[in-house]
Amino acid sequence: MAAGQGRGGAPQAVIVGAGHNGLVAANYLADAGLAVTVLERREIVGGACVTEEVIPGFRASSCAFVAGPGLERRILRDLELHRYGLELYQCDPLAASIDRNGRAFLIHRRIDRTLAAIEARFGRDEAARFVRFGARLQRVANAVRPALLADPPSYAELREAFVRRGDGALFEAFFSGSVADLLDAHLEAEELKGFFTFLALTSVYGGPSSPGTAYVYTHHAWGEFEGRFGEFGYARGGMGAISEALAARARARGVEIRTDAAVAAITVAAGRVTGVRLENGEELPAAIVLSNADPKRTFLDLVPAAELDPGFLDRVRDLDFRGTMARVHIAVDRLPQFAGFPPGEQGPHRALTILGADSDASERAFAAQQRGEMIDDPPLEMTIQSVHDDSLAPPGQHIITAGIQQLPFELASGSWEQAGERLVGQAVATISDYAPGFEASVLGARAITPLDLERDYALTAGNIFHGAMVPGQLFRDRPLAGFGSYRSPIAGLYMCGAGAHPGGGVTGAPGHNCARAVLADRGLPFAGATARWDAGRRRGRVHDGLGRLLERPSMQRPVLALARSRWLRPLADRVRSSS
Repeated sequence: MAAGQGRGGAPQAVIVGAGHNGLVAANYLADAGLAVTVLERREIVGGACVTEEVIPGFRASSCAFVAGPGLERRILRDLELHRYGLELYQCDPLAASIDRNGRAFLIHRRIDRTLAAIEARFGRDEAARFVRFGARLQRVANAVRPALLADPPSYAELREAFVRRGDGALFEAFFSGSVADLLDAHLEAEELKGFFTFLALTSVYGGPSSPGTAYVYTHHAWGEFEGRFGEFGYARGGMGAISEALAARARARGVEIRTDAAVAAITVAAGRVTGVRLENGEELPAAIVLSNADPKRTFLDLVPAAELDPGFLDRVRDLDFRGTMARVHIAVDRLPQFAGFPPGEQGPHRALTILGADSDASERAFAAQQRGEMIDDPPLEMTIQSVHDDSLAPPGQHIITAGIQQLPFELASGSWEQAGERLVGQAVATISDYAPGFEASVLGARAITPLDLERDYALTAGNIFHGAMVPGQLFRDRPLAGFGSYRSPIAGLYMCGAGAHPGGGVTGAPGHNCARAVLADRGLPFAGATARWDAGRRRGRVHDGLGRLLERPSMQRPVLALARSRWLRPLADRVRSSS
């Protein structure tokens, strides 16, 4: 029997789209003995989790660019991706911020170094407030992270669980409120607040004062790296190395992965999926189809409208897909030299660096976004992975990956074909503001616009999350209330992409959870995590107690003194551990 084929040569399960979630699902289904075929419209696997030659001679993570929140550790353990070439690593510092006055601060892997830097720059009280903010964030994460690899509660049920624990205010602050209110309640330094605000506006239609932006920040910030809370890393060779390792393992388990195989339709008869039809006319019968496409593309473009209830289709059309962004890749013959730093390689070259992030600029960007415009001086995020991964650029040269948030998908005037050059100009000009003379180092540049995200990467409206991460589209209500179990109104058709719980980010969790649902429906064993969400697990209670202790005003100074001690690093790492 050929790889990926069931009885009679047909696959038992077809997965539409070889993004990382589709590949995670393929691995778990194959481990359970199903014959699986994965179909990918592009010439490479990975979806938006890819490494591409963005400029001749220069390779970069074209869309997703840091492993954070990274692939869930349970998935990494289950699939043993290190055996298939995946190497994840970190740099120090983790992050850097340079404000519009040229003042910088660094966030390090070691909490004592970070706190020392914050105290030196902003004072001891602000460092104590930072500890309290982190403790509260981790307490929220300990209650919710168990739901990431489980059948989740609804948003309303999650709120009720927090209220029962006496944490209703905590839920409102970190889930329902705005990031501006969240940060104002915890921090005073505008530079710190601007940095964290930028993280809350990833692919968001909104500004710092928009309700729900606190959750976007929380979703990004509660990630982990090798069990350490709130950290991220990189994949050697770029983010495509994650997808390539998943694909290699899947092929080793007998999965057939076909590229340049665009799906034109998901075929249905009598309310049950029957397979797929490719754009070249080829039909693949299958009793199980998993769609890694977003919900709008799946139900409005691929499933015949006659097979779905008109009310359901109206609800899909009404899904909030607002919020997009752009990437700009810049090839250079030398590193930018940031003002205020000594010559040579410095912390901002190794870190995820954010330039010019402040709440005022973010509010102006949202006002422009609503008008179908973009501001001339946007905050900018950037990484230069070639500094610590020499496989991405020629010797002595580098590739910079920059990100611009809060963009409109539809421009009030002109088109993204023309506006791409403006994005390149903005990115180069912004970096030049902080690194004088940067323009002279540029060898070439390429923008990936919101339209490119839709057209080339199949992300409807350029939304990298497969739908906005807003209340009403979270947890068991994702993508729709009543359809948050990875199942659809069509028997045998499942959703395995970021449009399902827990949403965006390169976590693999939607693919993992969808595979579990498929196998549960067929009475087959699942090798991954349990389906049960339990916010009261013992480890969560231990961290919860520590978090409540840290919130006491009388404890913040003593805890700060302890956290700043390098001799107590093992204890600090234990407290931050997510397992």
